[in-house]
Amino acid sequence: MKEFDCVVVGAGIAGITAGIYLKRSNLSCIVLDKDAPGGKLNNIHRIDNYPGTPKIAGPELAMALVNQAMELGVNLDYGAVSEVKKEGDLFTVVTDIDSYQAKSVIITTGIENKKLGVPGEDKFNGKGVSYCATCDGNFFKGKKVVVYGFKDHAVEDAIYLSGLASDVYVLAPEALQTTEAHQNELLGAANVQLFENAKILEICGDTVVKSVRYEKDGVEAELDTDAVFQLYGEKSSSMFLSSLGVDSNKGFIKVDSGMCTNVPGLYAAGDVLDKRLRQLVNAAGEASVAATMAIAYVHSLKK
Repeated sequence: MKEFDCVVVGAGIAGITAGIYLKRSNLSCIVLDKDAPGGKLNNIHRIDNYPGTPKIAGPELAMALVNQAMELGVNLDYGAVSEVKKEGDLFTVVTDIDSYQAKSVIITTGIENKKLGVPGEDKFNGKGVSYCATCDGNFFKGKKVVVYGFKDHAVEDAIYLSGLASDVYVLAPEALQTTEAHQNELLGAANVQLFENAKILEICGDTVVKSVRYEKDGVEAELDTDAVFQLYGEKSSSMFLSSLGVDSNKGFIKVDSGMCTNVPGLYAAGDVLDKRLRQLVNAAGEASVAATMAIAYVHSLKK
């Protein structure tokens, strides 16, 4: 079993930031992720609100973070974590490949898209149903697409798709929750139509998506489309902590001002937290706090 002072679970902006702080303090650490380093940055086509980097592509920012971490000697590795256990002062982090022992653990696993559970969603997954516009938008150049969601990331992806698709239909089950700038850009696009108070009832097709059946203000209707980008629901990626009894709200981890959970030595940062604002800038800030507290905690065990 490999041993470290700290294991960071998740290699998005929060996880890499934590790794940088840990490495600079001379603690041994590893940052694990089940996907490519960078997390959701890899699926964001443009970032306008990260200080010092106006209009940067998500993958570009991810690469800059990875390069910085690697230059410092941060150990970034693959690992799909299935369980975190604690015995005495030591944690055991179990992945699909290996197990790691650590004095502290920082959770930065972010969020995942929640399925709608409507007919056709699973059947047409990868055949017109997508959860990532940046990943799959190019497949639908010049075609009609539906974006389902109302929060900022759905609006951002709809704006991105407006530059590719012939028509973008935004079905928003609630009032848009986005910046005024993003809302103006969305509504200013000639090929975008917004349907407020609209809920998808069924995704229809044969071998691929052909239409969606939806309800708006109590009236059912059908809309022809070649793709449905489902960007509505989110869920926490923290189920592997179940055996630790971590305080949470619907899976989103509760922490104090030092990013400390109710389990000594266990910290969390980023979108996995129970909080109001989920942005890159506060994820990085929270990670710096979590790492600083983890450093102090590890040193306290060595006394």
